[in-house]
Amino acid sequence: PPFAPGGAEWSVDALARALAGRGHRVTIVTPNWGAAPREEAHGVRIVRFAFPKKLEPGRRPAPAKWLANPLFYAWAALAILRVARGERADVIHAQNKHSLIPATLAGRLLGVPVFLTIRDGSIVNAAPVCLHHHDRMPADCGVRKLWRECSEEYIALYVKNPRRKLRAKLAFLYFWLDARVKQRFLRRVDAVIGVSQGILDIYRRSGLLEGVRRVHAVYNVPPAAAPPLPAEVEALRERFGLRGRRVVLYVGKFSPGKGTADLVAAVPRVVREFADALFLFVGEGELDASDPHVRRLDPLPNREVLTLYPLAEVVVVPSVIPDALSRVILEALAAGRPVVATRVGGTPELVIDGKTGILVERSAPAELARAIAALLADDALRASLGAGARRHVTERLGADDSVERLLALYASARG
Repeated sequence: PPFAPGGAEWSVDALARALAGRGHRVTIVTPNWGAAPREEAHGVRIVRFAFPKKLEPGRRPAPAKWLANPLFYAWAALAILRVARGERADVIHAQNKHSLIPATLAGRLLGVPVFLTIRDGSIVNAAPVCLHHHDRMPADCGVRKLWRECSEEYIALYVKNPRRKLRAKLAFLYFWLDARVKQRFLRRVDAVIGVSQGILDIYRRSGLLEGVRRVHAVYNVPPAAAPPLPAEVEALRERFGLRGRRVVLYVGKFSPGKGTADLVAAVPRVVREFADALFLFVGEGELDASDPHVRRLDPLPNREVLTLYPLAEVVVVPSVIPDALSRVILEALAAGRPVVATRVGGTPELVIDGKTGILVERSAPAELARAIAALLADDALRASLGAGARRHVTERLGADDSVERLLALYASARG
């Protein structure tokens, strides 16, 4: 933050605060998208190295071409090297795929252990359409399959301008090759940490963790922000006109991989039974909001998103592509909201079917609708699952446990 296009950035922020709160020196090194070169907040030092691309504060991500290229890797490696040497860093922890190569290069030059956290499937492939259907990288993954099948499916799903087809196919090939290079660097780090066992299993089944020295699952630290005040919740209810509505909430990008079309397809089935249901979508991307029971909101500040959860009867995460450990689910559980989600990636480690929410198969709008309707129809079930959700976060997903496990891994690598 303030440049936080997704849950990963907020998760890193929460982890850094938790480590600093225990008295550890934490320095975050990041490109300077348009803020102060140096800053200290909540005991965490932030160093932003010079970078030509600038962004507006908020959730808009940087174009991948600025990050997935040899020039960025060399420049970022030099920045990490300088900061780590000046800080006399004990470990270097790459928190996303684009920092893997720079962190590894800097760590090897300094003789400092290097860790990588895997937060998605993008080292399988930058746009892993294979994971829309399967739970691993296919055995015949290669240039021929990529050109003839995978890129065609990607273009059909995501590229609307047919004149850009060749350019999109070439970009798809380039980013696939970039992912292949990153796969080689997985064997050079001291430990690979997955934010869930589910995402590690995908990499393991794909053969990408063979030869990696240490592989461990460490959950993301839950939201560090204080719960919203009742007055904040009521103000947001009035602002968005939600009084008297049963709110079904979706937060995130609107895309085929996130399953938003499946949730939109479930709307008519639900509203036939619950005429006061309102499906509230918060995010950006293409969305069919023609149904009067569907309302779209542009991306909101994280504090307002946290304030929306108490207004929702149900939070839905209908992902098609496997989420490693959905930040939205973590936030919803912490707010005591029951979650309907698909059985992919690390989601079953958060949504315990029948205890913290309901799991359904991906790409199944009818099943999604039945689960949502079941929760809207049963106040006691919603209350029970909501209480179970909050308890699951407290007992199994607490910050202390994640920080302890991470510190133990740091210590073991340092010898």
